[in-house]
Amino acid sequence: MIVLTAEARKIKQKTPFVLAKNQQCLVMPVGDVHYLTEGWPQEKFVEHLRWGMDRGAMFLGMGEYIDFASASQRALTSLLRDKVKKQVDELIEEQVEKLARLMEFTKGRWIGLLEGDHRWDYADGTGADQQLCRALQAPFLGTSALVRIRPYRMPGLHPEADTIIYAHHGMGSSRTQGGHLHRVEDLLKFIDADVYLMGHSHAKVSAPIDRQYVSPDGVHFHRTKLVARTGAWLRGYISRDPLRLDEPALESRATYAEAAAYPPAAMGGLCIGIGYEKIEGSDYYRPTIHYSV
Repeated sequence: MIVLTAEARKIKQKTPFVLAKNQQCLVMPVGDVHYLTEGWPQEKFVEHLRWGMDRGAMFLGMGEYIDFASASQRALTSLLRDKVKKQVDELIEEQVEKLARLMEFTKGRWIGLLEGDHRWDYADGTGADQQLCRALQAPFLGTSALVRIRPYRMPGLHPEADTIIYAHHGMGSSRTQGGHLHRVEDLLKFIDADVYLMGHSHAKVSAPIDRQYVSPDGVHFHRTKLVARTGAWLRGYISRDPLRLDEPALESRATYAEAAAYPPAAMGGLCIGIGYEKIEGSDYYRPTIHYSV
């Protein structure tokens, strides 16, 4: 578990966009990018990042930025000769560089990047996701992370106003929208946070959950917690004309999502507004969290 504390950055918004009371920052999770896949929506992806940049957002990488090897496929590459492994490393380095150039304008605006299932380790032990982190000047968050967002220049010391984000690339899936959130909501049983984020299932679905508390000075109040799956950029269904009968059948075969009759991926991601407010009748504060899909 990577633990990171960051102060909310008051970035000037070219286009004002306010979600939360006394908004300190906007956080945009970006994951399951799957760069290199057929029909990858490059224009839409870049437009999404530019939208966030114009509104002063900070980004949080949720894993799977390039589409290459799964765990079972990585096991097969262990059988390759050293020279062939080196050639594969160079191929992946080149693809990560291409993706980094597309995202270069977001440099310095990343809270950090998680790694996902489709990762790749180079011969020196570093990973392809770390390469992308270097290019974007972002911390590498590994498998999962707890991130504390402190309000910007808040008067006095009020750690109860901080927003805690738990982020994990994700696991599990579902054929229903509500089902995607079951695994995320389970995290409330053993991790204390305000925002719980997972990718992996390619769903873009979220829900608020209010929990009740009593402040140290005896005031009954609630904190709103957010559970969410963070969307994807992988097209599950590709439209094609019928092939000529002398063309390779492979060209008309479906993606794995279509072959399994999965729902189409929910393209894009969330935007989460983070702020704080004083609890009515109390000397203590709480975070304010609102989101848009």
